[in-house]
Amino acid sequence: MWFLYALLGAIVTGVGQVLVKRGQIALTPFLDNLLAAVIVNLILVPLLLFFDVVHISAGSEILIYALIVAFMYASFYYIISLGNVSLMVSLINAFPIVVIILAVSFLHEWPNSYQWSGIILVVLGTICISREKDRKKKIRRKKLWLVWGLIGALAIGIAEFVTKLATLAVDGFTFTFYVYLMYIPQLIILTFFDKKGRKFKNLKNKSGLAYTVSGIFLIEAGLIAIALAYQYGIASLVSPVVSIHMLITAVLAALFLKEKLLAIQKIGILFTLMGISVIGINS
Repeated sequence: MWFLYALLGAIVTGVGQVLVKRGQIALTPFLDNLLAAVIVNLILVPLLLFFDVVHISAGSEILIYALIVAFMYASFYYIISLGNVSLMVSLINAFPIVVIILAVSFLHEWPNSYQWSGIILVVLGTICISREKDRKKKIRRKKLWLVWGLIGALAIGIAEFVTKLATLAVDGFTFTFYVYLMYIPQLIILTFFDKKGRKFKNLKNKSGLAYTVSGIFLIEAGLIAIALAYQYGIASLVSPVVSIHMLITAVLAALFLKEKLLAIQKIGILFTLMGISVIGINS
């Protein structure tokens, strides 16, 4: 069950990220976060309440977890605006390493030998996919995409691990519901610190707005499936499967945003798919 939830979440989120990147041409990361807060609280939160899948009586510990996850995910919009999506997002795909280290250390999870081989394939695939293009000389010198990519991997890794901790106490629907609510306080903080990003006039760009709104909706809806995957599966296996949403983003970016992939990146895609298959078969 967890594998299907993780795969569904990865596909939906991956498609959403490409749409957000396309919209990023016109909108700032702050506006992306603003739209995310509006979309989830006007659409997804009411839907969760309507279908009666949320347990309102969650403790303060869950609220703290939700706040941490909301702030960690907010950083994603800033990171993908800093460089080539095929490189940046693929490097962020290293977040399963963070999740696995935390899960083994604190939850004492230990996959079997077959599952470890699948995890290793996914990690190797990530390294291959993350190779930068030689023609990006300016990026090659500064390496800023590398720094921000690693920061993004750490942020998402922590967010995913915290999601696992939370779903040990409540179900995935309930936790995602509270994460959505916590978008409001994090947006208030961003409003004070990201004054340059408050370019509300950019919202008049109907093309960029349409792409971004559609992408954000898919990303946020995908978080529900991902939380359910962590609820039913162990974090060290769920995280590699969830990470293929980054791979999907890279491939779709190459197809629709015309960002070319190197041969080694294509090999990385093959490794990742093989790894995901091994994990799925042995779960």
